[in-house]
Amino acid sequence: MVRIQWMLRLTFIWLLTMPFGVQAARLAIVIDDLGYQQMPSPLSALPPQITVSILPDTPFDQLTAHQATQEKRDVLLHMPMQPSRPAPLELTTLTSAMKKDELQGKLRHALTRVPGAIGVNNHMGSALTQNTVAMDWVMEVLKQQHLGFLDSRTTPFSVAEKQAQAAQIPALRRHVFLDHVPTEAFIRRQIHQAIRQAKAEDHVIAIGHPHPVTLATLTAMLPEMQQQVTLVRLSELYPKAS
Repeated sequence: MVRIQWMLRLTFIWLLTMPFGVQAARLAIVIDDLGYQQMPSPLSALPPQITVSILPDTPFDQLTAHQATQEKRDVLLHMPMQPSRPAPLELTTLTSAMKKDELQGKLRHALTRVPGAIGVNNHMGSALTQNTVAMDWVMEVLKQQHLGFLDSRTTPFSVAEKQAQAAQIPALRRHVFLDHVPTEAFIRRQIHQAIRQAKAEDHVIAIGHPHPVTLATLTAMLPEMQQQVTLVRLSELYPKAS
């Protein structure tokens, strides 16, 4: 009897010392801006739960999409959209000056450049994602092609997620940017923030870029992340379409 009580006590202590919420706290990581170079080998070495988002009409857009699919990753089209401030624009950038047919035609073309995409997230877009009409046009195409949308939230005034939900397509939003200050110390702080937020809110989506320092820091922190949270594919977080 004493032995059983002792074993039960040890089991209770072990449960108390386990990292709380490891299974419930889910973290999805998206690496944007791929396509200008071949898939970086440090990215290929990261777990397949890491999603890649590819810019259309770049030298390696289709090759990167095919490789990511072979690596069993989720793939997104990283669709360029008009920013609020003057900036160099990608070849295939959606703008508020476009008519519906032109905007939707560019989006459909861009999707052909990233085969196997499960959805779209915006590249820049701080101006266009505030435009309700333009977002409705975007969501109309995604609805037709049974794709989801991830709002990169490049502005707090974005209506993109709201319009995606109104169109009854799977919609998510970015919570944490990992590397807008591209230093190891900053990226570590952002990863820790994402972990804390995932534990508090069930899941978090973090977006980073294929900078060598970002990929190196993710690699170095992978054991810690996997101990604290569950890395998941972006597609695991999408709500079911109605």
